[in-house]
Amino acid sequence: MQAGDEAALGQLLDRYARLVLGIGYRILRDPGEAQELVQDVFLHVYHKSRLFDPQRGTFRSWLIRITCHRALNRREHLNLRRFYDERNLDDFVEVFEAAADLEYQADLGRCEKALQEAFKDLSENQRKTLELYFFEGYTLREISERQNESLANIRHYYYRALDRLRASAELNSLKGK
Repeated sequence: MQAGDEAALGQLLDRYARLVLGIGYRILRDPGEAQELVQDVFLHVYHKSRLFDPQRGTFRSWLIRITCHRALNRREHLNLRRFYDERNLDDFVEVFEAAADLEYQADLGRCEKALQEAFKDLSENQRKTLELYFFEGYTLREISERQNESLANIRHYYYRALDRLRASAELNSLKGK
C-alpha cells in the first residue's frame, strides 16, 4: 500500500475490517457510527500509510491505535452534541453478540488481561480519571468538577495514564502477547 497499490488496501480491509468494526461498536455504541468509523480509519490509513514504520510495531497494533484514537475523538464529538442522551445500550446487545466470534473473543480476552495489568500500574488518580472518561463518558472538565481537582491536574492524570498504557501496549506487542 505504501507503494500506491490500491489492491493492498482491499486486502487489509478484508483482513482487519471486523477488528475495526468491533472496536468501533465498543467505543461508539452505535452500529452506524461504527461502520462509518471503518471507512474513516481505512481512508486515513490509505492516505497516511507512509507513516507506518514496521520497526515500531506491527501493522495491527498501528491500526488499533489509529482506530481507538479516531473512535474516541468521534465519541467525544457525539457526546458534546448529546448523541447518546436518548440511547439505551440494551438496544445494541444483539449487534454486539452477532459481531462476536471465537477469534475476536480470544483477542479481546488477551487485550483485557493486558489492560487490567497496565491499569494496576497507574496511580489511583490516573485510574479514576480514565475510568470516568472512558467508561462513564465524562469530559475532562466534568471530571475536574466531580473530583474537586483543577482541570490542569485532571489533564495531567489523563495524559500520563495514556502514556503509561501506550508504553505498556507497545511493550506487550513487542513481546508478542
